[in-house]
Amino acid sequence: MAKKVKVGIIGAGGIATSVHMPSLAEIENCEVVAICDLHEEKAKALAEKYGVKKTYAVYHDMLKNEEMDAVFCLVNPDCTFRVADDCMKAGFHVMIEKPLGINAYQAHSLARTAEQTGKTAAVAMNRRHIPLLQEVLKKLSAVTTITEIDGRFMKYSDIADCWNYASAYNCDIVHAIDFVRYAAGAEPKKAATVIGRFNSPVDNAWSSVIEFENGIIGTLRANYQASARIHDFEIHGPGASAYINVGFADPKCEAMIMYNTGKLIYSAASAGVGDSNIEYLDGIEIAGGSEYHQYYGYKSEDIDFINAIANGTKPLCTAEDAAKSMDMVEMLLAGKI
Repeated sequence: MAKKVKVGIIGAGGIATSVHMPSLAEIENCEVVAICDLHEEKAKALAEKYGVKKTYAVYHDMLKNEEMDAVFCLVNPDCTFRVADDCMKAGFHVMIEKPLGINAYQAHSLARTAEQTGKTAAVAMNRRHIPLLQEVLKKLSAVTTITEIDGRFMKYSDIADCWNYASAYNCDIVHAIDFVRYAAGAEPKKAATVIGRFNSPVDNAWSSVIEFENGIIGTLRANYQASARIHDFEIHGPGASAYINVGFADPKCEAMIMYNTGKLIYSAASAGVGDSNIEYLDGIEIAGGSEYHQYYGYKSEDIDFINAIANGTKPLCTAEDAAKSMDMVEMLLAGKI
C-alpha cells in the first residue's frame, strides 16, 4: 500500500467543511492529521466529524509539532499571504485556496517563496478542475481551433459588506478570469473594461473584452446586482461551439456542444439556421459523483495536489500560474474605459 500523504488544515470555515474535508476523506492516499482554527471549537467540531486526532488554535504550534507533508491554507484572502508564506518557510507543501493573495504583488511573492523553498504550492483555481469543463475542452480541441471564449459570473450580493477587505473582482470573479485565461492557453495582450457601481459604495459590475497573445478573443462579464447566481462559459471555434452551464440559481453542471455539419449560414430569416448536431454532457455523470464537491472540481483539485506531492509532479495550477491570473485581473481593471 502506498504511503499516505499527511496533511494539516488551517481554517475550519465553510470552504473546509463543505468541500475540502469531504474531498480529502474520500482520497485513499491522504490522511488529515490536524486541523487549526483561531476559533478552536470549530476545529474540534470538524475534527470530531472526520476522526482527526489533533486540533490547534495557533497554526505556528501545528507547524512546529506535527509531522506533515503538506498544509491546506483555507483562510480568508486577506490572511492567505502570511499563512501560506509561513507554511512554505516552515518546510511544508501548500494547497492555497483562491485567490493567491489579494493582489498580484502578493501572488508573485508567494510564487517566489515556493521557488526559493523548493515546495509545491498549488492554488485552488477551481473551475479548471471541473471534470465537465475538462471534457468540453478535450472534445472541442479534437474538432476545431478555439477562437473565442466568453465567461459570465453574476450574483446578487452586497459586496461592500461581504468583501470589505479586498475587491470581489480580485477574490471571487478571479474564478471566471482564470478559466478564460486557462482555456485560451495564452496571456492577455490587450483588454478594455467598463466598470459599474449599482446600489453600492464600491464597484460591483465589470464587462471586459480581451485579445490574447495567440489571437483568441474573449469577454468577461460580472455583476453582483443580478437576480441570483448565474455562471456560464461559451467556447467557439469554426464549426463547433460549447455552452457550459455551471450555475443558473442552482450550481448546475451541464453543457451542450453544437457541431456544424458543413452548411454555411447567411440569414436565419431567409435561409434557415443551417444544419447542426448537438451533444449534451452531464457534469455529474462525467465526474462519477453527485455530491457538489465531486462534480464541481473540488475533489479533483485535491486529488491533483495530493498526487503531485506523492509523485513529485506539478499540480495543474501552480503559484506561478495563479499569479499570472492575478496579473490578468489587474490588467482588466487597468483597462477601464
